[in-house]
Amino acid sequence: MSEIILVAAIAQTNGVIGDRGKLPWSIPEDLKRFRQLTLNHTVIMGRKTWEFDLQKRPLSQRINVIVSSQSLQSDQPNMEFVRSLSEAFDRSAEKLFVIGGAMIYRQALEFVDRMELTIVEGDYVGDVYFLEWRDRLNEFQLIQSDQRDGYRFETYCRSKNPIA
Repeated sequence: MSEIILVAAIAQTNGVIGDRGKLPWSIPEDLKRFRQLTLNHTVIMGRKTWEFDLQKRPLSQRINVIVSSQSLQSDQPNMEFVRSLSEAFDRSAEKLFVIGGAMIYRQALEFVDRMELTIVEGDYVGDVYFLEWRDRLNEFQLIQSDQRDGYRFETYCRSKNPIA
């Protein structure tokens, strides 16, 4: 069974994760961390993330799985389209990284084994939010926090015995 890992960068105060298909901040260390985490693994994303954030280009050196209710196809290597998140989770891979967007994050939360978050300090203007992760924190244990200037990296693992 694959380990399912959610990777997200989230504005600490208002939960913004995107603005018009882009990140509302520029944090080179976050992009570097994202690459290190996901390189040579399978990344799962929604159609809007693929179309807007990645501009229909697959992430290199990763298997890109796009979840969409639409019938989509691509002749690009390392790219697959599936109709549901459960179909995406049926991959035979050691690790599956859920990389957005908001709807995919919400659907994946109950299945996630680990969350690799970048918490960006401050309020940001945006049109995409992911606040639900906070509602599920009682199911996870913070195992690592690395404070930086204006943001922090946090790693959460699902608790074996969630606190009700």
